[in-house]
Amino acid sequence: MLKHSKLMIKYFLLLSLSVFSLFASDAFIAPAELRASLNDKNLILIDVSQKELYDTSHIEGAIHVSVKEFIDKNSLNLYPSLKPDESIQKTLRKIGISNDSKVVIYSHNSEKAIFDASYLAFVLFYSGLENISILDGGYMAWVFQNNLLVSSLTPDIKAGTIIIKPKKHLIANTKDMRNSDAKILDARSYDDYYGVSRSDGILGLGHIKGAKSSYTATKFLKDSTLRSKRELDEIYLAGHELNSDDEIIVYDRDAISASMEFFILYQKMGFKNTKLYEASLLEWSNKQNLPMIRFKWE
Repeated sequence: MLKHSKLMIKYFLLLSLSVFSLFASDAFIAPAELRASLNDKNLILIDVSQKELYDTSHIEGAIHVSVKEFIDKNSLNLYPSLKPDESIQKTLRKIGISNDSKVVIYSHNSEKAIFDASYLAFVLFYSGLENISILDGGYMAWVFQNNLLVSSLTPDIKAGTIIIKPKKHLIANTKDMRNSDAKILDARSYDDYYGVSRSDGILGLGHIKGAKSSYTATKFLKDSTLRSKRELDEIYLAGHELNSDDEIIVYDRDAISASMEFFILYQKMGFKNTKLYEASLLEWSNKQNLPMIRFKWE
């Protein structure tokens, strides 16, 4: 009887967390929902694919943005880091972003472009915006359903008026990784996490001590659409035993490749105390030679 009661309590806890996350912003927007929103005057539709792909064909009304515009090229660090706040605000205004903008980001479905979409979303969260979505299934899903609503023309861009309110707490550093009680998730492949293979450009093998494996690719189906809410609950609530108020830190090879795991947790699951370890393994393993754990599941 006691065991049954504990199972019921856990079930209702998971259910309550699931209901909570339903009230989170529509993190992944379906093509049909996007089509119904195209006339929204506050909508900013952004294509983060290679410029050549964008110029060939993109969703009608979409503008092209490269995430490189937000990355500090002059940084002495070994890892991609955000430009100063003033530069971020200037660039966001240039691409038409205001504080009341509703932003939908998509890519042409290559792995790099998909991560660029979530990284741009992270930049927007950092800047104080919350109404951010990624097109579920990307450009190919749009073409499959709306093959006539594409264009090769670049739309005019009206300058935005955003005043950014930087959320610096969304960025974790090495001190946070070493000293906090946060739950840490490694977004790389299982082989890289376990130490069978080596991440590109990373000296160490394995993972940061205490980190659980949470491979980003497993959150998506073969057509690049997100798994069902029930499956995500099984992964994060039951599997990783996360709670909505937990401090969570996500890392990967770098911040860009870690950003999709961050996006799913922060925007889809509603875990607003999630942080992105900006330096990730490019710093942890290479610059400071901090310890890695190999051949161990945690």
